[in-house]
Amino acid sequence: MKCPVCNHENGDARFCERCGSNLKGTHASDNPVESATHTDSSDASSEYTRWSSTQEPASNRKESASSSISPIPSPAHDHDDARSADAREPHSAQSSSGNQWNNLVQNEKVQQAKEVSKQYLSYFLSVLARPYQTMKTVGEHHALHGWITMALFAILTSTYFLIMFGRLGADGLFIGGFLRPLLFTAIILIAAAALIYGVLKLERITFRPKIMIAQFGALLAPAVVTLLLANLMVVISYSFAISLLVLSYIIVFVAMNAVLFHHPLNRTQAALDSMYSVLIANAVLFYVTYRLLYAVIAGLFGPLFSPYGRL
Repeated sequence: MKCPVCNHENGDARFCERCGSNLKGTHASDNPVESATHTDSSDASSEYTRWSSTQEPASNRKESASSSISPIPSPAHDHDDARSADAREPHSAQSSSGNQWNNLVQNEKVQQAKEVSKQYLSYFLSVLARPYQTMKTVGEHHALHGWITMALFAILTSTYFLIMFGRLGADGLFIGGFLRPLLFTAIILIAAAALIYGVLKLERITFRPKIMIAQFGALLAPAVVTLLLANLMVVISYSFAISLLVLSYIIVFVAMNAVLFHHPLNRTQAALDSMYSVLIANAVLFYVTYRLLYAVIAGLFGPLFSPYGRL
């Protein structure tokens, strides 16, 4: 067989004795050289393609991957964000619930204060019209109104001294002209209530302290109005304002005695006659009132007349 490559005559051999070409497979193509060349080139190109794809730089692969795949959040970062959000939600819920509770409590207190003020205003007007008759019908639930009336009496007394000594230009006005009269007036009223309690206990009379406070407070309603007029008149006439102040304290003595005589005194079980017990109560209250009011007036007027006071 003649070799198609080198034209060497080889007989019946399978491979060429000169160039070693395959004599049996070269007939598959009309142009063996071109076919072999094309096959080798195609195989080489495919092998090169596979090799280049595997040997592609990591930077290029990262860029292509980042361009083709959308970014995915990190699980740890998402966990932190979720945990912070969960931590913020209870705090915000707790703060909002706390604010709602505070607002609810404040609104409830405001509503209660409005309701009490309305009830007290109607109560005060009815008591002012007929104080003694109302005093005989009050109950334990009117004890709060009695305390409010006593508080108003103390506050109006303090404002009276504050206005009067403020116009005179006295020193230590807030302490001596407001706080001290407020404290001393509260002591006087508490002393009057304590004296009523003591006399009734001495007379061995069964009574309820809350009703006693309600009765005493009901009889102080005219004294509150008198002090209010004294505060208004202090800027017009000192003498008339002082007369109204004295009248208000006279009403305190009358209220104490009215409460005492409202109860059935002069019982045989009493250790002391009712006349003397009531007299002692009035004397003690007068002494306490005199000493405390004198201390207030002397404390404010003392620096004005002392040798080292103002000229």
